[in-house]
Amino acid sequence: MIADTAYLVDFDGTILTRDISFELASTLGGEAFKEINYQYRQKIMPIKTWLQRTAELLPDNLDILLSQAFEWVEIRPGFEHFLEHAREYNRPVVVASDGYGFYIEPILKHFGLLEQIDTIYRNDTFLNRGGSLEVRNPHAHHVCPVCGNCKAKHVVRLKEKGFSVIYIGDGSNDRFGAFWGDHVCARDRLAELCEEKGFPYSQWNDFYDIIKVEKPEMQDRSEISLCCPRGSGIKT
Repeated sequence: MIADTAYLVDFDGTILTRDISFELASTLGGEAFKEINYQYRQKIMPIKTWLQRTAELLPDNLDILLSQAFEWVEIRPGFEHFLEHAREYNRPVVVASDGYGFYIEPILKHFGLLEQIDTIYRNDTFLNRGGSLEVRNPHAHHVCPVCGNCKAKHVVRLKEKGFSVIYIGDGSNDRFGAFWGDHVCARDRLAELCEEKGFPYSQWNDFYDIIKVEKPEMQDRSEISLCCPRGSGIKT
C-alpha cells in the first residue's frame, strides 16, 4: 500500500496527558521558575529561551529527572490503537516535541511503543562541562528565535515528499506547525488559537477520535501560516 498521509504528533500533553517539561520545571525550579514562566506566558520570552532558562534551575542529574518524570507519565487513551491504525494504512507517525526531550524515547520504550514511531524530532538536554544542564536545539530554524524545534519545517518536509499531513497537538507552540497542516486535530490552547484565527480544525479528546479522521487533501497554507520554515521563520 502506498502511503499518502502522515501524522505529525506533539508529545507533551498530546501523547502524554501531562506536559513533563512543565511539570519538571514548575515542581523543581523553585521561585525563579515563576518569573521565567510569567515572561513566557506574556510572550516576552520564546519557548527556546524558556527551555534553557528553566533547565538551569533543575537538578544536574538526568537519571533523577527521568525517575521523577515517570511518576507523571500517563499515555493518552487510544494511542496504541492509533499506532496500529497508522501501520494498517502505511501512514508514517512523526513525533515532534519542543520540550526537554530526553525522556521521550525511555517513556515510549517502557510502554513498548518506540519501534512503532517512524521519526522523532526533539531537543537534546545534557550535562555540559560546567556541570549544569543545557538544552541544544538541533531542529530549530536557522534564524528564527522562537521555537526550539521547528515543527512547521517537519510538516512542510512531509508535504514536499507528497504526504498530506494530519497535525495533532494541544499547546500554543503547536500553532506554527499546525497552521501548515492539511487537517488539524486540536485540543486545549491549540483549539482556542484555531478558533481565534478562524483556522479549521477538529476537536479531539483521545486517539480514538484521531483514528476516525479521514485522509485530507493537501492544502497550500503559505498565505495563512504563521511562519515561513523555508524562509525567514516567524512572520512579523
